[in-house]
Amino acid sequence: MTNCKLYKTLLCFYFILFLSFLSSCGYQSLLNENSKKFSIKSFNIEGNKRLAQILKNNLASSKNKSNNLILDINARKNRSIAHKDSTGKITEYNLKISFDLTATESVSQKKVLSKTFTLDRNYKASNLYIDTINIEKKIINELIESIATQILTALSLAYEKNDN
Repeated sequence: MTNCKLYKTLLCFYFILFLSFLSSCGYQSLLNENSKKFSIKSFNIEGNKRLAQILKNNLASSKNKSNNLILDINARKNRSIAHKDSTGKITEYNLKISFDLTATESVSQKKVLSKTFTLDRNYKASNLYIDTINIEKKIINELIESIATQILTALSLAYEKNDN
């Protein structure tokens, strides 16, 4: 019993030690609100309006910084059949979401970033069509959330490069 208590105590000690080293090393996340050197002033949306609106909602928290950006977004969604069974029934779909993004500073009209962000994922078809649609909506939200994080990281890195 004492070995178990000793082991737990040492594990707790090492965990606290690890956290103290991590906090004192100066690590800062790129997506930290304080480290962002830009804000998004407006969005120009083309293509799939629903996807672009979801992305806009995920990016809208970036406000009140000095470098105001105008984002031009062209959103696309492509759902294709990934697999069929021997009877020809669809068993799996592939969903691909793409955003062509151009970020321009509102005052100087300088192009900060121009890039295409694309993610895709396969998902199983359900026996009920409504279940398949709900699965697709959930995957769309997850993919767009991930792309929003990629966009914020790319914009933060673009401004980090400009500072150095």
